[in-house]
Amino acid sequence: MASLLDWLSKPLKYSEDKKDSSKFDSEGSGYDYTAAKACDLKPDETGHWPSRCPKTGQLLKGKKHKTWDLLEQSEREMNYTIFKGEDGKYYSEKIEEE
Repeated sequence: MASLLDWLSKPLKYSEDKKDSSKFDSEGSGYDYTAAKACDLKPDETGHWPSRCPKTGQLLKGKKHKTWDLLEQSEREMNYTIFKGEDGKYYSEKIEEE
């Protein structure tokens, strides 16, 4: 399995046809650029876009995205849980410690 640092160092490819959020499928392999921009997110210096909107907790990758497994791993390591919202999108939230 690729390391998280390897994954974070690779730029995410962005194309004009991916700008339209209406085409984003939370069960698919894409990325929700429109939601990312609405959350005031931008790619980092390597071109990698964030996986989660910190304002809403929405996960911006589709479940079949080639790095979804790394997203899940990262969320677990930060003590977040992933769930599907009533709107059909995936979210994560911090697990409350008892």
